[in-house]
Amino acid sequence: MKHRLLPALLLLIATAAPAAEPPAAPSLHHDPFRRPGGTLLAPVAGDAPAPVEWQPRLRGVLLSGAASLANVDGQMVAIGEKIDGHRLLSVTEYQAVFEKDGRRVTLDMRRPPRESRP
Repeated sequence: MKHRLLPALLLLIATAAPAAEPPAAPSLHHDPFRRPGGTLLAPVAGDAPAPVEWQPRLRGVLLSGAASLANVDGQMVAIGEKIDGHRLLSVTEYQAVFEKDGRRVTLDMRRPPRESRP
């Protein structure tokens, strides 16, 4: 019985229809890099970009009078020097005060940065 089925099976395989093409890869219907629920808005001509708030992290201070230093995001800044356009005015035990365009920014190792007007 095995001998009778084998030729029939080979004939069936040889005459079978060619295999269908594999399914196409699904197309994306969304932007995989967009945040959930976020929308992208096209800029309108003449609109100025929103000012980016400067929010570095004060990692440490070195108190030495007029030669005091502040470690801002891993970069050491001396009093009077600038970082990202902000000039270091003073350094205390937990704080560093910077100024840019008349606006003062106080970085505190215990709290997030805050801005104040003179």
